[in-house]
Amino acid sequence: MTVLSHTHPLVVQLENDLLPRFRAALPQVTAGAPQVLASVFAFSSGTASTFEEYHFGISCLRDGVPDDQPEEVALLVSVSGLDSGAQLSAQVLWGQPSGKVEAQATLPAADINGLLGALPALLAALQAAAQRGRPEL
Repeated sequence: MTVLSHTHPLVVQLENDLLPRFRAALPQVTAGAPQVLASVFAFSSGTASTFEEYHFGISCLRDGVPDDQPEEVALLVSVSGLDSGAQLSAQVLWGQPSGKVEAQATLPAADINGLLGALPALLAALQAAAQRGRPEL
């Protein structure tokens, strides 16, 4: 059973491909950052009657962060435009107030193989950011 029920076949495929990889990556991502609470997530967004985007990723939360610094860095994979030509995006980014993008993959259309090929570099960027504990200057 999928986390995101009643979804497009591409979303089901992404969920089946990504979530196990993300769960397996958690120990490595947090190995050098014991102050980080990391978790895997999946959710949809859009209007109440139709879900227009789906998101998968790893969130790394830091405790005791000053208000002017982001408390989260995440690897976020999103798919949108399922009815009109699916588009994938993947990036490692910091939460507010920074919003800084640490790394991203350029993915043409619904290129799952390209996404899977880009994951090792994105996971490495997430791990480095979590260890550093702040956006790169």
